[in-house]
Amino acid sequence: MHPLAATTAERFLMAVDAELPGLVTGLHVVGSAALDDFVPGRCDLDFVAVTAWRPDADALDRLADMHATLASTERTALDGNYVAAADWRGSGIEGLVVRSGRLEARSQRRDRPVDRLALSEHALTLRGPPPGWWDVPEVDGWAAQALGSLRLSADAAEVDEVVLGACRLHYLLALRRIASKSEAGLYGLITFEERWRRIVDEALRLRRSPDAPALYTDEGERRREARAFVDMAAEDGLSLS
Repeated sequence: MHPLAATTAERFLMAVDAELPGLVTGLHVVGSAALDDFVPGRCDLDFVAVTAWRPDADALDRLADMHATLASTERTALDGNYVAAADWRGSGIEGLVVRSGRLEARSQRRDRPVDRLALSEHALTLRGPPPGWWDVPEVDGWAAQALGSLRLSADAAEVDEVVLGACRLHYLLALRRIASKSEAGLYGLITFEERWRRIVDEALRLRRSPDAPALYTDEGERRREARAFVDMAAEDGLSLS
């Protein structure tokens, strides 16, 4: 892992062990940190923590306070969820959610097929046994819905997020594998027609080298190209499902 991501994971484990000894028996890192695409200042540390028991009200309060402290002191936000060991095999990875470093004790993330695929395919296990899942649900339906949502949000979201997000979902539908955002951008460069090279290169620049010269001087033109690219990639991706 990137040193900053590894440090955040280590401090997270130290904090939870000090606050609730024995609670976390497994920790799996997924997302950009596991895909060798972690960008300091832009990426969260995505995790799944397996717990020895289901936290009660007191434990939830202590976890919430712990995450609030980590959110105020760590450079990298935590984003993931806790799942009790008793639920690990039964209900997948549904559990207590942490978003942008804050524990949302009353919400539950639904068990998405793509999350199981990420754990099965590229999780970095820092504590406990590897996930060991081989029975991964089909991701086509989920990816198709995600493409639809991406099209709806394309005008409001950051250009690199929507362009690289469309490339990732197309990659997922075409190859049934998860790509990092940077890897998905390279996939987009070789998969789609030449006319889309400029907007994909711009998305990669925004992610990897935001201080480098922009490939667009007109923000309106860049937005229009990003929107057109997402529409094209979505239509082509849906034809694969």
